[in-house]
Amino acid sequence: MILKPVLIFVIAVVVMIGVMIPNVFAQQFDDFDYTIRGGEVLNFEIDSENTSLEILIDARARGELIITLPRSIIDAKNDSGDIDFDVFIRGMELSSYDETITPYDRTVTIPFKRSNDELSITGTHVFSQPSATAQPQSIDQIVQSELNEKIPDGQAKLLIFSDTEWAGAFQSSNVDFTEIAGQNDDDVLFECDSTLGRQAMFGTKIQKLTQDGYLEIFVIQNQKIISQGSTEANFGEVYLSDNCTSNSNSAPAPVGGGCLIATATYGSEMAVEVQQLRELRDNQLLQTESGSAFMGTFNDVYYSFSPTIADMEREHPMFKESVKIAITPMISTLSLMQNAETDSEVLGIGLSVIALNLAMYLGVPTFAIIKLIQIKKNKLIKN
Repeated sequence: MILKPVLIFVIAVVVMIGVMIPNVFAQQFDDFDYTIRGGEVLNFEIDSENTSLEILIDARARGELIITLPRSIIDAKNDSGDIDFDVFIRGMELSSYDETITPYDRTVTIPFKRSNDELSITGTHVFSQPSATAQPQSIDQIVQSELNEKIPDGQAKLLIFSDTEWAGAFQSSNVDFTEIAGQNDDDVLFECDSTLGRQAMFGTKIQKLTQDGYLEIFVIQNQKIISQGSTEANFGEVYLSDNCTSNSNSAPAPVGGGCLIATATYGSEMAVEVQQLRELRDNQLLQTESGSAFMGTFNDVYYSFSPTIADMEREHPMFKESVKIAITPMISTLSLMQNAETDSEVLGIGLSVIALNLAMYLGVPTFAIIKLIQIKKNKLIKN
């Protein structure tokens, strides 16, 4: 008689433990800090038997997953020293990946392609109970710590602080429109270089995906905060846009910025035509000796008159439209330079583009004028 109540009590306790443990174990894995570009994370799952973290993603394009792995959940060690995680994409081992290691966590960057949907990070230990961690720093302390660290010349860092999920995008004069998403705190290092005769700009717009929580964003460069914003509103968003700063050791940019005439004509550094000119310069011309020599001479001439033209465009809308009509055909012909990779190709295709533009801007008008003169003469002769 006594054994029966005891047995029922033991069974009840076992059932309660069995229900509670999986919930606790699963809950802690909902809190991985990550950023994904080109897709969406669908699920995390710890495989205790294989000491691995299984990640299911919806890969919509070529991209990368940057995930912070707390040592209290998964780690890879040999005795007391760290060893590499084994990272698999659809069962194929990734030969190399970027990793940042701290005493409390390890952050890995995993590139993936559109067809990839299953990622696996295998270590030597997984844990169901988190170990004791250091007292978390405040946002001000983290920002100050970031400001004390030197960021590589020509780069800026986007610092995101949140206690909820968020998504958005960023873009700069050097970086194409890039979507980002994640939860909790994160940071993104991106190129924003105000050199080579232009003023670089950046813009970012990030939104909370929940009603509750906060979102605070900083952009820092050259150990300075160049822009910041925050929101606690329901599904609130933060939009930042400003000029990037040039390093004190870098050559100063000419007054007025980069592609001055094109920027004034098309209204923004982010305009497709301006980006095309910038990519042509950075990816083709400056990669070869002849192209670099051409840009040196071109900049000396161009920046002697372009600030005046750009100012006139801003003051006179009709003049701006005239300039747009005049330079649009030239920008179209410059797309031919995208095929130039070697020094000889840059020189050959470059001369062909110059000849084509001379024909358009000088040859066609000259031919038209000559024809008009001939028509006038013929009329006079007839009369």
